Formats: sequence, C-alpha cells, structure tokens
Amino acid sequence: MLQSKPARTGKRRTRFAAAATSTALVAGVGGLVLAGAPAANAANVNLDKRFNYTCKVDAGALPLGNHVLGVRAQVQVPSVVNRNQTLPTRKTTITLTLPETLREATYDILRGRTAGGESKDAKVSLSAPGSSTLTVGIANLRAAQAAVPATAGAPWNIATVGDVPAIKVPATAHTRASFSMPAAFSIAATVINVDDVRIGVTLACKTAGSRVIGSVAINKNASKVAAKVSPKKIKAKKTKAKIAVTVSAGSPKASGKVTAKIGKKTVGKGTVKNGKATIKLKKFKKKGTYKIKVTYGGSAYAKGSTKTIKVKVRK
Repeated sequence: MLQSKPARTGKRRTRFAAAATSTALVAGVGGLVLAGAPAANAANVNLDKRFNYTCKVDAGALPLGNHVLGVRAQVQVPSVVNRNQTLPTRKTTITLTLPETLREATYDILRGRTAGGESKDAKVSLSAPGSSTLTVGIANLRAAQAAVPATAGAPWNIATVGDVPAIKVPATAHTRASFSMPAAFSIAATVINVDDVRIGVTLACKTAGSRVIGSVAINKNASKVAAKVSPKKIKAKKTKAKIAVTVSAGSPKASGKVTAKIGKKTVGKGTVKNGKATIKLKKFKKKGTYKIKVTYGGSAYAKGSTKTIKVKVRK
C-alpha cells in the first residue's frame, strides 16, 4: 500500500495534474466522435482503433511542453446507411482506464482526490466520395469531477458524456461514409487536491496522422429499366432497329452502361446519361420473335436491373 505524502508545490505538482487529467479527457474526446453516429435500420458493426495526439500542456502561466497521448476509440455503428438519411441526436459515453503510474502520481504526489474537465471545440466529421466533408460540433462534452482511486492497482475509469447532433448523409455521397476523429481540439481540465486546491490545466491537442476510425456502406438506390424498340415494323436483313432505354434510379439520375443480349450473345451496347440510353442493333438475319434482355449494370449510386422485351421480325 502506498503511503500518503505531503502536498508538493511548484512545477512537479502541476505537471502530474496536467498529465493525469489530459490523458483522461483526450481519450474521452476521441471516443465521443464516433459514438455519436447512431444505428440505422441495419445490422451494427463494432469499430475499434487507436490514435496518437500531440498536446501542448499549460498549467496557468507555466508551460509544460508537448505530450504524445494515446487514444483508443471503440464504437458500434450501422453497417449500412442511406443517402439523405438523418442519423438522430443521441447521448454518447466513452470510458478511459488510466494506468497505475498516473493514479499513483495524482493521488500520492499531488494528493489529488478528484479530476474532471470539458472540451468546447471537439468535432466529428463524416466524409464520402461525391460529397464535401460534413463537420459538426459535439455539445456538452465533459467529464464530471470524479474520485481518484485511493488503492494501488485499483482501476481508474473516467467517463465523458456529450451530445452528438443529428448528422445527415449527403445526397451526393456514395460507396462508403467514413467517420473521423477531430484534427485538433482543446481541453480545460481541473484537479482538486486534498486541501481543496484547484489546479487549472489547458491542453491544445492535434494530430497529423490518419483520423478515420472506420466506415460504413452507403446503400444504392434500386433501379428500373424500361425499353422500347423502334421502328414498329422490322424486316429481316433490311431494318436497323434501335432500343430506347430509360433507367429510373432516383437521385442523382442514372448513369453507366446498358447491354442487350439474345441468349448469351451481345447484340448491342449503350451509355446511360441522365437516365437515358440508345442501343443500336444489327440487322436481324431471320424472321421470328426474339427475346432481348436489356441489362443496366448499375453505378456508384444505383443497383443494376434488367428488362426483357420481345421483338417481332418480319420476312
């Protein structure tokens, strides 16, 4: 069992306060970023990743230098979201377990008995191909004053709670949406010691490394193919027919490729632009009724689909 020691003043005392409190609160900010993304109507996936932040720490007018702090972010998010879907506001919590070295320094050297703080500029970002990055602030992000464990080896868990506002998936986003930690944030922290003395600490934290904790799939729109052959009268070995194709796939309008097949043989291709395409067919060699399968291959925004039409060829 560690014995309590008299309170120490000066640079050493303040440095331990900054280290203990900053580590706790930085981890809270990092985890809150992604916990704010609520589940959609889809199965959930668990994301778990570690990051490093470099924080400039000051205790009052005393500069304490730069400190590299590790953050582990763990969160459950929906595996699939839809464009224009609003992920509603929700409370979010993350817990950091501090190492024994910080518990000992805070409790025995500083004689700190509680620690807490807040961040007013932490943000969460959502980015995806086809759209600009969307960044929103996290409100009420704070860790209340909580007891520092008195027993050596006892776990020290500090929970931070914040409100992640509603986030709307951009209408032009496609493929996957990535959730990211903030590039920079600041923290105002306080340690209260056994003599009820408050030690104020500020931290300015930033990272130049990857900030993406994970991503989720963006659902594609369903598509529907409509096809019409012209002219109405088609003669074998004489008429060059064509198929007017319309692909309905919501917003944005469909783009991509369409193919026409008779059995396994490709008889024509076309490019879809603004939901429309024209497929030119070669002359039919024989009379008869042909089944032509028109297939839209899909795009980043829309799923593929098919339509089978009948074409009557005269002699």
